[in-house]
Amino acid sequence: MVKIDIKQIDAILKELKGLRVKEATSLRKRLQKEREKISIVKPTKIIITKSQRMILANLKRSKFMKGVWNYIKLLRDTYPQLREQHTPREMFSQFFKRRRGKEVQIGEVFWQNPSL
Repeated sequence: MVKIDIKQIDAILKELKGLRVKEATSLRKRLQKEREKISIVKPTKIIITKSQRMILANLKRSKFMKGVWNYIKLLRDTYPQLREQHTPREMFSQFFKRRRGKEVQIGEVFWQNPSL
């Protein structure tokens, strides 16, 4: 592949400017598109400070925990027998125990996605 810089493209465009041949106009359009691609400034590397990383980590954690609590609420609303036997906090604790592979009081049937 041939590397062409903006100066070379400008010189070729200047030569093609006076020509009214169909091939010259299509070449001129292609060169102008290439020039626009080259002239686009690539973004510099963004430096994230420690405090920004902490904020992003907290947002990610918050989003995850909201999803877990919404799932627990969905279980509680879908299965009234669970609501009678366990508090939402107990269900939350058992959810994470189950994720770690430990035995929990709530059966496997209840942990399947209730929205399906």
